[in-house]
Amino acid sequence: MKYIKEQLETPIQQEYDVIVSGGGPAGVAAAISSARLGAKTLLIEKNGCLGGMATSGLVHPFMPSYAGDVPINKGVFWEVIERLQALDAVVHPDTTKMGTGYTGFVVWPHAHVTPFDVEVLRWVLHDMVEEAGVHVLLHSFVSEAISEDGKATGVIVENKSGRMAFKAEVLIDATGDGDLAKYLSIPFKLGNDEDGSLQPATIFFRLAGVDRAKIDAYIAANPEERHFKSFAAKAIADGKFITSKHDVLFFYTPREGEMAINTTRVHDIDGTNVFDLTVAEFEARKQIKVLLDFFREYVPGFERAYVSSTAAEIGIRETRRIVGEYTLTKEDVLEVHQFDDNIAQCAYMIDIHDRKSTQLFYTPVPDGHSYGIPYRCLIPKGHDGILFAGRCISATQEAQGSVRVMPPAFSLGQAAGTAAALAVQSKVSVRDVDIALLQQTLLQHGQVIEEPTQP
Repeated sequence: MKYIKEQLETPIQQEYDVIVSGGGPAGVAAAISSARLGAKTLLIEKNGCLGGMATSGLVHPFMPSYAGDVPINKGVFWEVIERLQALDAVVHPDTTKMGTGYTGFVVWPHAHVTPFDVEVLRWVLHDMVEEAGVHVLLHSFVSEAISEDGKATGVIVENKSGRMAFKAEVLIDATGDGDLAKYLSIPFKLGNDEDGSLQPATIFFRLAGVDRAKIDAYIAANPEERHFKSFAAKAIADGKFITSKHDVLFFYTPREGEMAINTTRVHDIDGTNVFDLTVAEFEARKQIKVLLDFFREYVPGFERAYVSSTAAEIGIRETRRIVGEYTLTKEDVLEVHQFDDNIAQCAYMIDIHDRKSTQLFYTPVPDGHSYGIPYRCLIPKGHDGILFAGRCISATQEAQGSVRVMPPAFSLGQAAGTAAALAVQSKVSVRDVDIALLQQTLLQHGQVIEEPTQP
């Protein structure tokens, strides 16, 4: 391989207490929590809006955030729900029961999902970071990290203005892909332990002009057809339904006549490889056209449907997982373990989309229970000055299949931002933060850190 040799001098633009890389659910919650505690905080996001997969990815709805009928992902996430509710832009998760269109007619285990209006969510998140006093840099990609004597001290950013550097006492990686782990040579895992394969990629899109009453009536009369498998089988037999899924997963949104479709699927994609990502974007968008034709021709209620929006970027279910001070395991999830350093709870099932086939593998957390996520999962081994939040925390692939969805990502981000601010205030390393103080502060800001008692 040939290289271009070039000397780059990178100006340091500003210094902060805390820098958060990535403006998705984990990053937004981290930045808000850090700034609210008085830390001078910078949030860097590659897209032109905040929200990550919830906005740019159109991933809908927020998956279950309850243990039984008790909410466990609260704090910043709950504030987002309340603000959306005040703007008539959400279906409250207290009301979303299994077997309805809001849960994709799934009878298990999708109770308490949260359908939301994507456009209003953008406004809400921008309002919340502004009110908290977060400095925000959009259209900016973190391309490198700075490390001095084994401590992360800053990031290099590329954008329309050129190349620039920012320094901080604490970095938080909320990129979802653990990008800073690569830049800082922090150990990580990628894919499963057998062959490194990864779950398929999906691009969400929305259909409008849908006759929900007709769909409801059809599924009420044919409950076994809630994923339109017979229509898919007929289309496949006719040579017209050419995607890698043989059923259809969709969710009603808060807006009448609109649906979010979670059915495209592209295999053998590494979300950290730009060439793979390019292939995936082209392939998934071709599948959208195929699916639109399928819906219109075969499925009752979709005769006048049209694509109202497609995600700006493809959805990636898993990439890097750091090697942290503790690795969350499948046993921790299914045996609902709790830890002395709990900083969040999660009750979402282990949800793994098969890497080669159309199969989905669901393993539920025991009904009414939740497991704890220890602070140590956010702390990488062998490096200081940095925390990780979101799907890239230290976990096995099976455990990541549970913790990877957005409500726990909000909780993990809130924990990371709170810990970072406390470390700055106390002038200690992030790994030496007082756990009791961290937990007390999270509780004061609405977070749930212990398994709740069921009513």
